[in-house]
Amino acid sequence: MMKNDLEQRKKTPVFQMVIDHLREQIRSGALPVHAALPSERAIAEQFGISRMTARRALLAVEMEGLAYSSGRRGRFVSPQRVAYDISQTVSLSALLGQDGPGLTIKVVSQQMAAADAVLSAKLAVPEGESLYKYTRLFLLQDHPAFVEEEYAIASLFPGLFDHNLQQSTTVLMEREYNVPPHSGDITIRMRALNEQEAGLLNLPTYNAGIELEQVIYSKDGKPFCFGRQIWRGELAEFTAHAIVRR
Repeated sequence: MMKNDLEQRKKTPVFQMVIDHLREQIRSGALPVHAALPSERAIAEQFGISRMTARRALLAVEMEGLAYSSGRRGRFVSPQRVAYDISQTVSLSALLGQDGPGLTIKVVSQQMAAADAVLSAKLAVPEGESLYKYTRLFLLQDHPAFVEEEYAIASLFPGLFDHNLQQSTTVLMEREYNVPPHSGDITIRMRALNEQEAGLLNLPTYNAGIELEQVIYSKDGKPFCFGRQIWRGELAEFTAHAIVRR
């Protein structure tokens, strides 16, 4: 080790050294996806620090998106974040199916619903309009990534539930009903998970998640689908290409 490296290590706080060490173990593959991170006690003994400091270092690694918590079982190496370019597509499942890591979709529930005041405004339909409602869980490398709840106008897609919903529904709607997605209005915010979402994502109830809402429009400018995704924070990475209009 060079003299400058030794001097730099001496100047680096132990707290930061622990984070750097864990980060390097993860990025090098020494700790593969879903491998358990060392416990607070093991880190405290290895680096000669308190368990409180070890806990802070582990939490910092988790906040970077490199690890996830699983209750009392500890922390584990997270799958690589998915870069979802929301300026290029309104269908993440279509994007991942073509170019990204392995994606599994599980249908949690499907039913008919009547449009309430909020959905009436989102989809530009009268209150009481018949809608398809379905909830799905998306897993990346068998790791729960996000829960999606979607509503589609029933009159536009007769027999939708006769099709397999373990695929991109926007691709399905284009292929089977000739209703391709043309544009979307997207809102992203942080909020607490409800009990069902937390259970599906293996997180504590009221844990913070990242919510993405979108209304999808056809080429004639009419909305036909409204969706709401709630993500585990360590897997969410949204990007967009901005065009400045004067």
